[in-house]
This record gives sequence, structure tokens and C-alpha cells, in this order.
Amino acid sequence: MKVALFDFDGTLYPHETFTILMERLRHHPKFSKNYRRFIRNFAPFYIGYKLKLVKKTKMQHKAMEYYIRSFKYNSKPEIEQFFSDVASDMALELRDSLVRKIRQLQKDHYYIMLISGAFVPLLEAVFKGFNIDCIVGSEVHYKDGRLDVKPQFERVHAERKIDIIRNHFKGREVDWKSSEAYSDSYSDLKMLELVGRPVAVTPDPELLAAASQNNWTIHRD
Repeated sequence: MKVALFDFDGTLYPHETFTILMERLRHHPKFSKNYRRFIRNFAPFYIGYKLKLVKKTKMQHKAMEYYIRSFKYNSKPEIEQFFSDVASDMALELRDSLVRKIRQLQKDHYYIMLISGAFVPLLEAVFKGFNIDCIVGSEVHYKDGRLDVKPQFERVHAERKIDIIRNHFKGREVDWKSSEAYSDSYSDLKMLELVGRPVAVTPDPELLAAASQNNWTIHRD
């Protein structure tokens, strides 16, 4: 079994996903109040980050946590429709070269896993019809048809991706040497190191240095 692992933000999708989500929420005719709720809760962490009192990873985690929590008064259909509307635009901006690569890998019988910190309903909406074997992202929990804020929010990021990947393929015979992985970020270094064919996609400076040192493929549009 050969697998292909794909990051989303900055890789399959060339822009900052969270920036898009913020703008759509801020200017949405129905959910703009959610944006104000988000800002009130998140502001202390952002200020702390700017003052170097809060680590970047914690700030990013809290940004996503309070973003989804801003929908606590909305129904599941409303939340999913919001993400679907955002996804319809994002799907038009996916990297064509990597979309073609996914299609080819599917023809070559690779198991395709999309693993990202983005929200699951957004990822599922963007890749509707792609027949991706497994989509992993930051879960959105519901109870009685509404957002459930009680479960601890978990952002899928960095080493957490490795735990998920290993658990998902536990007990399966994976040809890791012939498998592929795609990411733009140094935070995914260990994911890229899992496979025999890592690809750095328009990489950040740290990943570019690592990819160059290891003679990995560097993909540029």
C-alpha cells in the first residue's frame, strides 16, 4: 500500500486559510456578530502574542478555538452552510498542478490522505467530489443539532499529525519508501520525513533549507 499525504493551507490551497475565514466572517450579512464575539474573546491572546508573552502556536490554537466557538448560538445546518459557501470560492483557487497530481496518484492506486489544521467541514466541502480516501482536520463537535463547546478543541498541527498518521495506518502494510508527502511548512518536517518521496511546495525558508540539504523535490508554481 502506497500513500500520499497532503497538507492544505499553503500547499493545496496557496493562501492563508484563516485570513479568508476571518474576512468572510467579518463581512457576512448574517454572521458579522460572530466576528465581534470572536474578537472579544481572542484579543487578549493576540495582544499577549504581540507582547511576546504568548507563544505563536498557542495564539494560533486560540484563534481557531474562539473562531469556531463564535458559532455557539448557530445550528449545525447554518454552520455547515457557512463553510460550504466559503469552500465554493476556495475550491476555485486550489493549485491546479497539485489537483492534477492527486488525480494521477488516484489512478496509480495511492491512498490519499488530506491532513490539515483547517476545520473538517471546510475541508470536506472544498474537496467534495474528489473521492479523497481520508480527510483529517480540526473537528467541529455538535450536540442536539447545535455547536457543542464542551469538548476540548484540538488543532491538528505539527507532531499531532504524525500521531494521527501512525494511528490511522497501524496494522496496515504501508510502503513508506514509495509513498509521497506534500507540504509548504517546516512544521510538517516530520511528516515529510515519513516518506521516501517528500515534496516541499513553495516552501517557507526553513523548509527550503531542509529540502535543499536533503535533495528533496521542490515544487513551485
